[in-house]
Amino acid sequence: MRNLLMIILSCLVLVSCSGSDGGWSTTPEALCNASTGLRAPLPACSSDTVCTRVASELHMTMIETPTMTPNCDLALWDERLTQTILGFTRHACIHRPPGVSISSKRPLLLWFHPGGDGSADLAATETDLINKADSFDLTGDPDRPGFILVSVQGRNLRFPTAKPRDGRHHDFYYRDLNSPSKNPDIANVDALIDDLVQEGMVDTDRIYVSGWSNGAFFSQFYAIARNTTPTGGGNRVAAAAVFASASPFGDISWDPFKETTNDGSSSCNMTIPASTVPIQIIYRSSDGAVACDAVQAMCFSTEPGYTTDQWIAQATEVGLHITAVRLGGIESGSVASLDAIAPECTDYSGGCPIGDCDTAPFGDVCLSIVNHARWPDGVYNRPPDGIDREIDMLQFLKNNPLM
Repeated sequence: MRNLLMIILSCLVLVSCSGSDGGWSTTPEALCNASTGLRAPLPACSSDTVCTRVASELHMTMIETPTMTPNCDLALWDERLTQTILGFTRHACIHRPPGVSISSKRPLLLWFHPGGDGSADLAATETDLINKADSFDLTGDPDRPGFILVSVQGRNLRFPTAKPRDGRHHDFYYRDLNSPSKNPDIANVDALIDDLVQEGMVDTDRIYVSGWSNGAFFSQFYAIARNTTPTGGGNRVAAAAVFASASPFGDISWDPFKETTNDGSSSCNMTIPASTVPIQIIYRSSDGAVACDAVQAMCFSTEPGYTTDQWIAQATEVGLHITAVRLGGIESGSVASLDAIAPECTDYSGGCPIGDCDTAPFGDVCLSIVNHARWPDGVYNRPPDGIDREIDMLQFLKNNPLM
């Protein structure tokens, strides 16, 4: 993804099924309801229910399996954990810092990858988190440096966007926030946290989540679900810090069960749950996948709910604790503004940018897609490097343990 061509192709937007790898839910009259948004989990891909609206960066015409196994390179990770939850085989890459033990517990950070061709491996190859995991201080205790990093692999899902995006995602559209939850992705993370806590090496006041794009939507969703209501093991999320995200409680434009455009007969918009969990959102001044503001959403034909400024306003109005950090992107044309604090979204009110990555690779449309594909650690494999905002994200988490 740090190769420019791959950046352009890979991260346009970001998210499965009833309780078996090949399961397919029956379709009732209503697509959505007020209590769970989508009326059932997003259908998973399988040999019986082949996904055919595949995200372009996967270079496939169909997906016939519900899971993809990440590499979890053992030169970087300690292990690849595999478990079966609600009938699905699940995977996660785990890295433990030196010195962690029952007598020297460390914070736990769960990271969720972007959608489409996303993979748990990206936490090591596209972020600097695994390098910081051995030494970054998330506790204020010099005798307990570093944190346990867990990167969670999503499932192959039919994704409910107008643009074909079937692929590896985390489901935030089926909003069963109960504990236990019937959402396979919530249930998977609940089990991961509880099992790791059972090992005795997790500081349970400092369980954090983070993510990028689809993973950022899910991170917010999971943090809201599990800050007040604990997992079955009694564990709670202290805070979330995410990149390139907006509302995880919005409507959908595509019916993933009937494989047709949502006719609007039922809305997946859901009342935003009450929560006191601290959430930091880092986003770009122009983003081709998750729009900065309403004007960009119109210009880029953004999906329902995928407008960051609107989400921040809605969340703040209902009392959520959102800290927003807007960063400059490469569409600004200024090296000095790259990853610096941006006072406002890029103004396209005078007319939407035109062109695409085929006809105008250096136009604002394409550069705004590239903005979405730049995780904010400031490392882009070519000079000049930007500012490492990953440090800001980790510092935000450090400042917000459970009270």
